[in-house]
Amino acid sequence: MVGWGVILPQLRLSETERLALQHALQDVQGEVFIYGSRTDLAARGGDIDVLVINRTSAPYRLSQDITVKFQMACDEKIDVLVVNPDTLSAEQGAFVQSILQTGVPFQ
Repeated sequence: MVGWGVILPQLRLSETERLALQHALQDVQGEVFIYGSRTDLAARGGDIDVLVINRTSAPYRLSQDITVKFQMACDEKIDVLVVNPDTLSAEQGAFVQSILQTGVPFQ
């Protein structure tokens, strides 16, 4: 389960967005990272890019569930990428590694 006690000042998220993400991710197992423009405090706008590393056999379904729960609480664009680390191709693994280098853990 994702923990929620950590304040993340390095993310450009409103309190509403943070709470909506917490709600959407409350039953999700695994690691969660925010990446992309929302990790740049000097930027403006942009959707919320979320990486979830989870050993699910149905990553698309989990992505859709998270998206729907988030959008029920917050009218903001969100892109949720769910990956199973046991089934990544070399190209997918390289992409995930690039996210992990710049992404911010969301706890």
